[in-house]
Amino acid sequence: MEQTQDNPIAVTPEGEAPPAPETPADAGPADELEKWKRLSRENEKRWKQASKELEGIRQAQMTEQEKAIESAKAEARKAALAELGTSLVEAEIRAQAAAAGVTVPTDYLDLSRLVAEDGRADRGRVSELIASLPKAETQPEFPQLMGTGYHRSDGSDISSMDPNELADFIAGGSFI
Repeated sequence: MEQTQDNPIAVTPEGEAPPAPETPADAGPADELEKWKRLSRENEKRWKQASKELEGIRQAQMTEQEKAIESAKAEARKAALAELGTSLVEAEIRAQAAAAGVTVPTDYLDLSRLVAEDGRADRGRVSELIASLPKAETQPEFPQLMGTGYHRSDGSDISSMDPNELADFIAGGSFI
């Protein structure tokens, strides 16, 4: 953007002046946040468009030899990611399985089917795989056993260990 002392208005490459940011006097923090988010999205769109134009210009100005070099680089990158793709998928499976609390034996899986076109792990397919697995059953918790030693009574009024009183208490829940 160009700016001179005589003309304080910034000029975009298209020759248009950017819109002036609106700041109402009674704007709250939520309005201010939305304004900056909107401006950020606009700037990101402009940046992506400018990057595409720049890449197009670079491609147009390349010689045949430079194009061959670039295609060889892309081919080598693709080959390297293809080699490492399955290990990236395996790591992604292990991470998502650990978060879900399941175990996945990756020895018997065709990991190449979970590799995305860019050579990395396809997270969507991996999450579908993890969601399709049965959840680990929780083991039933054993009741807390009292064991030997002194224990407080649990509200029963048994004062003696007379077998007749104990039998009556067990049979009816109270003394006879």
